[in-house]
Amino acid sequence: MINNPIMGNQQETYPVYILSRVAKEIFLECQKAVPKETLGRLLGYRMQWQGKTYTKIVDWISAGIENSHIHARFTAQGSRECECFLDERYSESSARPKETGLFHSHPFGVDPHFSSVDYGTFLNFPYNQEGNVFILIDPIISVFKTFIVAADASGAKNLKQVPCICYYPKSS
Repeated sequence: MINNPIMGNQQETYPVYILSRVAKEIFLECQKAVPKETLGRLLGYRMQWQGKTYTKIVDWISAGIENSHIHARFTAQGSRECECFLDERYSESSARPKETGLFHSHPFGVDPHFSSVDYGTFLNFPYNQEGNVFILIDPIISVFKTFIVAADASGAKNLKQVPCICYYPKSS
């Protein structure tokens, strides 16, 4: 058994750790958008523990999206607003989190799956870095799926569904 830096004693290091506040807030953001899709950026850190790489999600942002019941995308203005928000919130921080992925909703009331447009977005620059996290949510039936960008033996990248751990900050 190892002493994991986030979860304390546990058998393994999971690929994704999400601050519980972030998981709750992005789920509520998806609920507010129903019947439309929504999306936002995930902020965090790529970390290592005993030779295993994992992603720790500590915050999120969303702004200025164009969305309907079948798509969602950032507008140019929304992208600028996200960058301004990051600068305002973290400009003085030496440990500024990086964009480590996206969350996206499919509010259809059925088990959600990525569309071909989603794959085209998430598996291309700037989102296709190995270890990036993509969370797919159906707020109608309370489904929260976590994926990472992973390369197979040939180097081809794909989205791999992985378990995640929601964690609470350590109290002092």
